[in-house]
Amino acid sequence: MTQSTDRPRGINWRTPKRWSSLVCSVALALTASLASLALDTAADPGLSEGTTNEALSLSMVELLGDEAAGAPMILADLVDKVTGDEQRASGGDGTGVDIALIDSGVAPVDGLDGPQVLHGPDLSGEGSTAEVAYLDTYGHGTHMAGIMVGRRAGNEGIAPDARVVSVKVAGHDGSTSVAQVVAAIDWVVEHRNTDGLNIRVLNLSLGQAGVTTHEGNLLSAAAERAWDAGIFVVVAAGNDGATSGTLDAPAIDPHLMAVGAVDGVAETRTKRQAPPVWSAQGDGTRNPELAAPGVSIASYRVPGSTVDQLVPSARFGDDLFLGSGTSQAAAVVSASAARLFEDYPTMTPADMKATLEASAITRLTGVETRIGAGVVRGGVAWTSPQFDTPAENHARAAGTGTGIASPTGATWSGGTWSGATWSGATWSGATWSGATWSGATWSGATWSGATWSGATWSGATWSGATWSGATWSGATWSGATWSGNGWS
Repeated sequence: MTQSTDRPRGINWRTPKRWSSLVCSVALALTASLASLALDTAADPGLSEGTTNEALSLSMVELLGDEAAGAPMILADLVDKVTGDEQRASGGDGTGVDIALIDSGVAPVDGLDGPQVLHGPDLSGEGSTAEVAYLDTYGHGTHMAGIMVGRRAGNEGIAPDARVVSVKVAGHDGSTSVAQVVAAIDWVVEHRNTDGLNIRVLNLSLGQAGVTTHEGNLLSAAAERAWDAGIFVVVAAGNDGATSGTLDAPAIDPHLMAVGAVDGVAETRTKRQAPPVWSAQGDGTRNPELAAPGVSIASYRVPGSTVDQLVPSARFGDDLFLGSGTSQAAAVVSASAARLFEDYPTMTPADMKATLEASAITRLTGVETRIGAGVVRGGVAWTSPQFDTPAENHARAAGTGTGIASPTGATWSGGTWSGATWSGATWSGATWSGATWSGATWSGATWSGATWSGATWSGATWSGATWSGATWSGATWSGATWSGNGWS
């Protein structure tokens, strides 16, 4: 597959660029035709590049047998890889810790159908459709949740007794916007300790390409707000390899924990492998903090979801799915942090970052721009926690002259909690310089110029999704065009 370097900026879910021809053509067509469905906010000429709210579609799939894919890594082996024997025997497994997952939702598949999954507001375009609100019709968020908190016998996640608080920002097409993600982050900050929640970790397996600095970037400013509130923010570094020469936003922000990917099967205690070519490369100043397994991870499949229909060859057995990317690597680090927070609840985000970096391992030189301090080792981190880590002295994203002010008066009103799901949530009063939510209501969110017909969710299977003006039939998209990129 070839792809031009002239690609639009916006939100990408962290997945390697080596997609199948079908995935690529469909995803790129969606990019062009779905941009009008994203929530628009005003762009300020003074903001840094990459702060607009253009929507991009996402893909998490890499076909088994693709030249960049590795041998499948099942979750049991992944847990063994990133935790230590002593930690598993005596340490916690995430009990009492909540991980906020801003993604495409979580489906109630086996292993994720219990109390370990809670649902925040659905800020995607599917929130007003009862059959699919909160659920993962795309297939990405469920894959992340399985890695983190899955409880399927024989296929448990890294922190199975932690909880995921899912905030859905993308629907079956896989597109979202900066505005939606910023609103989701602010919801997490506002409700981190509401009604028994204990959100200590925020997983962002997404990114905004084409950003050269975190200063003035809306996503970075929102993520820093979460960090300042005591939430450890883990961000996928990106999947452009050396193409862009920098990390995506908000991973570009040095205040946060940016994660690259390695092949966990090829990596052994005595043999280190170079990271996959698609894992984002820093510029030598801003690199990923560390890396984690992110190649051919066999996590939970959502039968009938978009990626499941588009790439059936990525299915692994009856109920697992192979996904590669720094998305998966970020989920690994988020879950590792949740285990540590259970045993060391007084840790600050800075403490957690320092602990994970100090305990990482690498025997390779010359790859620091891709894996930072090395590959995550949760078991070593558990035996040598660090405390009283001073705040890092970096420029703030929302600083003087950036065109962004810290949000003021940010409140959620009207939201009700049913014990597992938020409903009726309304966003009001939050104003950013350059992008304003003034009286905007998120009552489950609504489609703009598009309708669903025959949309049903049966058990864990999605079927019958039809767009107004364009129809999905099997794996075919019609009524949309794309220019500026090519594929083969």
